[in-house]
Amino acid sequence: MMKLNKVVFTSVLLLLNTPVFAADHDVKVITDNEQRNAYFEQDYANACTQLLQSDLQLPATKEIAAQHEINVNIDSGYRLKMNENGVGYLQLAITEWGEKLVLFSSNNVNIAIKGADITGANIVNLACEDKDKKITHVNTHEWGSYIMTLTAAPNSWVELAIIKEVSKG
Repeated sequence: MMKLNKVVFTSVLLLLNTPVFAADHDVKVITDNEQRNAYFEQDYANACTQLLQSDLQLPATKEIAAQHEINVNIDSGYRLKMNENGVGYLQLAITEWGEKLVLFSSNNVNIAIKGADITGANIVNLACEDKDKKITHVNTHEWGSYIMTLTAAPNSWVELAIIKEVSKG
């Protein structure tokens, strides 16, 4: 009977402490978001005010994306319509080694860039009035073309701003 009481008592203690651990994790995430938003304040402000080229059809193949390569040395923004498969592509022209980008995108889109490192994803946007955007940081390693894959609900609209990260050092 004593062993059963210890097990029950231990279980109760674990249950009581679980919200503390969960709350601690939430505080850390909020703090990380606040710190990133403060550190990259100028980059995020640029992304917030980036004008969007409107009502464009997102290229459905990598070959079509290559015909409309985006130069990342010029900040740009797009409002794009996904195709019936919910997958589209953009080709980025990277002209410098170790290029760093900040992407502001609709919450409904997922982004992948083959050959680049995503150094921060799903960062909460605390910088813009329109809070319906998430932030992604991307590092490239060498100059050349990088294919960005965007996935979202078929035939939905997505927004994307591509901003060159300003050096902090």
